[in-house]
Amino acid sequence: MTIDTTGQWWIGSDRADIAEYLSQFAEYQVREYRAPVCPCSSETFQLDYDAEEGCARRRCTECKAEHFICDSAEYASEAHLTRLSCVECGSERANVGVGFALREERRFVVFRVFSEPKWIYVGVRCADCGVLGCVADWKIDYEPAAHLLNQA
Repeated sequence: MTIDTTGQWWIGSDRADIAEYLSQFAEYQVREYRAPVCPCSSETFQLDYDAEEGCARRRCTECKAEHFICDSAEYASEAHLTRLSCVECGSERANVGVGFALREERRFVVFRVFSEPKWIYVGVRCADCGVLGCVADWKIDYEPAAHLLNQA
């Protein structure tokens, strides 16, 4: 887990580097992170996304199973999904990670509790050359939304 920041793009050596990248990229502090793995055990996906609509869908490169990330399925009918390809090598194979900024609740003046997602960041790492990026992020303006943490 080492990120090379010396070139034009940040390069991760492992899919776990997506979490570190998102912590540096995100406008709101990422307090929860999920790195999806397909039921077939693959960690490599094709990703279709629409950053404006807040919609992303991953497709396993091994078994071809598709999964909308978090609440993306609700916005898919309005989205114009674009297939992700690496800015450096053109590969469509990526590791995917989802970072969550959480709403802060104050309890008893001195305790702070973070539970409900307020912002979602979809990060990627090119599975071929390691380039890191964040392809989409969107606000969650409803509650309850804690279930989204398990829908990366």
